Amino acid sequence: MESRLRATHPLYKVFAFCCLLGLLVYLTQRRSDNSDFEFTESIRLPTTHELKVEENDLPLKEHLQTQKYYVKTSKCEIPYVDPFTPEVMEFYKPQTLVTCTNDSDLISTEYSPKIQRYILRIDEEVAADLLNNTDVEYNCFYREVKYGSEADTFDKLKANKYFTDGYVVPIHVEGIVVECRTADEPSILLQKDAFTFVQYQPLPKDMKQKHAVRKPSVIMYGIDSLSRINLRRTMPKVFKFLQGVGWYEMQGYNKVADNSFPNIFAMLSGYSAETAKEQICDTDSKGCFDKMPMIWKYFKNASYLTGYAEDESALNHFSYCKPGFQKKPMDYYFRPMLKAFESKLDEYRLPDNDLMRYCMGRRIANRYIYDYGRMFTKRFVHERPIWGMFWSSHFSHDDPFLPSAMQDKILSDLLDLKDAGALEKTIMIFFADHGIRWGRLTNLKEGFLEERLPMMFIYLPPWFRVTYPSYVRALEINQHRLCSNFDIHNTLKHIIEMGGTPDGPVLPKSFDCPTCQSLFHVLPEDRTCAQAAIDNHWCTCEPYIPIPDTDWTDQISRSVIDRMNEYFVAKNLTKLCSNLTLHHVIKTEIKTGLNVKWHDERLPEVEKAIYRVHFKVNQNSADFQATVVYNNVTHISEVNVEKISRTNSYREDSTCIEEKNAKLYCICFSNLKQ
Repeated sequence: MESRLRATHPLYKVFAFCCLLGLLVYLTQRRSDNSDFEFTESIRLPTTHELKVEENDLPLKEHLQTQKYYVKTSKCEIPYVDPFTPEVMEFYKPQTLVTCTNDSDLISTEYSPKIQRYILRIDEEVAADLLNNTDVEYNCFYREVKYGSEADTFDKLKANKYFTDGYVVPIHVEGIVVECRTADEPSILLQKDAFTFVQYQPLPKDMKQKHAVRKPSVIMYGIDSLSRINLRRTMPKVFKFLQGVGWYEMQGYNKVADNSFPNIFAMLSGYSAETAKEQICDTDSKGCFDKMPMIWKYFKNASYLTGYAEDESALNHFSYCKPGFQKKPMDYYFRPMLKAFESKLDEYRLPDNDLMRYCMGRRIANRYIYDYGRMFTKRFVHERPIWGMFWSSHFSHDDPFLPSAMQDKILSDLLDLKDAGALEKTIMIFFADHGIRWGRLTNLKEGFLEERLPMMFIYLPPWFRVTYPSYVRALEINQHRLCSNFDIHNTLKHIIEMGGTPDGPVLPKSFDCPTCQSLFHVLPEDRTCAQAAIDNHWCTCEPYIPIPDTDWTDQISRSVIDRMNEYFVAKNLTKLCSNLTLHHVIKTEIKTGLNVKWHDERLPEVEKAIYRVHFKVNQNSADFQATVVYNNVTHISEVNVEKISRTNSYREDSTCIEEKNAKLYCICFSNLKQ
C-alpha cells in the first residue's frame, strides 16, 4: 500500500512527465538530424574487423539503412538510387577475375628494412619445373629502364645485367625488365617479368626535428568511371570496408564536367581548362602543365614527398590529346616506367573490352599502379609526410561490371595499408572522376545520376579525429551536402596549411569556384549547384519530369542539333565532320522546382524553361544528351555544345580529329557508316 501511494505521488508524476518530454525532444532532434534517411530498423554498421563477407553478399541494403536521399536540403535533393533495381538485375552479371598466367613466379622481389634495399629472388623449384627437371643451365638478367630527356619518356633499356639469387638491387635502379633463359644456343625463354622499385630516400637533415604541428600524409586511390551506385553494386566487400570507423562518404559529391581530364584537373589545380587558358596557359600547349600551380607543388613546398602513377600511358590524364609534362613533376613519377613496360612486355586485352590492356606481362595492368602506390606509402609514411595519387582506368572505364572481378584485389590493397599501419598516419581519399558515361546503365531512369555521382570517400586517422574534432564534425555534416571537385581542391590546400606555422601564408583557393571551401568547414545548408561551380547540365539537385513525345519535343532536339552544326563551323571542322540530323528523340524532360516531385505528372506552362533532351542522330546512330534553355515562343535554344554528353561510344566515329572536346560530337566523313 505504501509503495503504491509513493508511485502516485504528484512529484513523481511531474518527474515522469519531464522524462517523457525530454525523450520526445530527443527523438524529434534525432529525426531532424537524420532527415535524409528512412529507417527500417536500427542496424549497427560494420567495423573493419567484421569484414567477413560472403561471395554473394547481395544486396547490401539488407545490411545498411534504407535511404531516400543522398542529399536533402532546402536547395538540393539528390535521390538515393537502389543499386539492385529489377531493371539493373536483368542484365547485371558479376564477373570472374581473369588471371594473366598460371605459372608461379620464377623471379620475385623483397624489400629489406634492415638495409633499406630491394633484393631479387630466384625460385629454384619453379626453374626446375620450367626446365622439366633436366640439367639444362639457365641465366637470369635484367635491363634497367633509362629515363629519357623529357619527363614523360624513357630512352632505352640498358645492357644486360646478370644476377643470382639474393642480388641486391642498386639504389639508383627504379625499374627493370627481367628475363631468364637457357644457357645453350639458341636460348629458350623461361620467363619474362618487370619490376619497379620505390627506392628509399633518407630524411633530409632539416626534417629530422619534430614539427610543432603534425602533418597528415595524403594518399589518393582512384578508379575511373565508378559511381557510388556502381561501387555498391559491383564491390560490396569494398563498400563494407568503407563503412568502417574513420571513413566518411561524400554523398553529395557531384562531378563538374563530362570526362576525366576536366574533373581531375579541377581537383588538382582549382581551375577549369578554359579559365587556365585565360589566366595562366593553354593546357593544349607544350609546357603548360609544368607552369600550372598543381596541388603537388604545394605539397612539395610543404616538405611532402610526392608520387604519382596511372595506367594506360596513351590515355593518361595529362597526355591523352594533351602534351604531358616536360619536367619530372613529382619525386616518384611512374609514366616513363609504364611506357617502357608497355613497349617490352606481352599484353592481353579482353575480347569484349579491347581498348585497354588487361594484362601487361604476367600481371593485371592495374597491379603495377597500385603496387607502386603501396610501396611508396609503406616506404615513407612512418617517417615523413607524403602525398600520392594512384589511378587506374583499365578495368572500369569501358565495362561497368568488370570492377566486380577486381574487388578482392582492391580490398586487399586497402587491408594491406591498414595492416601496415599506414592508415594511422594518412588521410586517404578513395574516389572516382565520374560514373559510367555510356551503355545500358545510362539508359535507365537513374542513368542521369549514375553518370554524375562519382564515389568519394575520405578517411581520417585516429590522431586527426582526436586533434581536430570540429573538422570531423564538419565532415560528418558535409556527407549529406552538395560538394564538388573544387571543394576537394580546397580541402587538400587546407591539409597543407594545417602543418604550417600559425603565421604561414594562406594558400589560394579554387580559382574557378570562389564560393567553394574546405570540407573541414560546414558547407551551407542552402547550397546550390552554381555555388559549387556545377553547371546545370551536370547538376543532380533538382528533378526533371518526362514530357510525352510530340512534334514540339522533336523541335527542341533539332534546335540543339542546329547549335552542334554551328559548333563545327566555328571550329572549322565542316570538311572533316558530317552535318548532324535527327533520327529520333529518346526522351525529353523539363526541369522543375523542388516542390514538384520527380515523377509528378503536372507540366508547368512557361515561355522559357530548362529541358533535358536525349536523342539519336542519323549519322552512325550517335546518342547525345543535352541540357538546354528553350524558348517555346521563338523556338531558339541556348546550349553550351561542349557540355553536351555523348551517351554511346565515339571511339570509331572521330578518328579524323585530335581535339578532345570535339571528338565527342564529330562523326568523321571517313568514319561514316552506311
